[in-house]
Amino acid sequence: MYLTSPPPPGQEIKFEIYYGVSSPWALLGAPEAERIAKTYGLTIHLKPITVVEENGGIRLKTRHPARQAYHALDLARYAKLYNIPMKPQPRFYPPRPGGIELAGEAIIRIQQHFGVGSPESLKFSYAVQQCIWVTEDGDYCEVETLQRIARDIGIDEAVVQKCAIDRRGDKSDAGVEEWLRNHDEAVELATGAIPVKY
Repeated sequence: MYLTSPPPPGQEIKFEIYYGVSSPWALLGAPEAERIAKTYGLTIHLKPITVVEENGGIRLKTRHPARQAYHALDLARYAKLYNIPMKPQPRFYPPRPGGIELAGEAIIRIQQHFGVGSPESLKFSYAVQQCIWVTEDGDYCEVETLQRIARDIGIDEAVVQKCAIDRRGDKSDAGVEEWLRNHDEAVELATGAIPVKY
């Protein structure tokens, strides 16, 4: 569906963003997503996921070197276009196995705590992405780095200790449960690459 004007009162339009936390394209698209949401009165529902291999998604570092080289060139062009000073080869990218789940689940918990579309969840997600591609200010696959990022954007310590934690694999945890559900939804929606907006 394409929006040309704000939706009628009472009509809910979902703006669900399935994205890889470590995807440079998600970083580049985040400000535009917020602009679109503000323009059309939409609420952004962040849905962090990993690469959806079931639908043909291919991890960057497993692609042919020629494809990786073009990816880097194209990324540099868009970073310049959007005036985002991205590092071409960030220190902590790609994430180590299992690392991206930690960041994704922390984003989910913060969104669960403050609510879908909350400034805190959007700000935290973007700060994590900037940590990867712009500042390189710590390894985003470590709890301590995620907790510091949360504190830096003004999240209360009690919430930091509740949300920026490591519960990977614990299906009784609400953050883990939603992380797994996001992936299943992405598979069902035939999402092959990330980020994808619906």
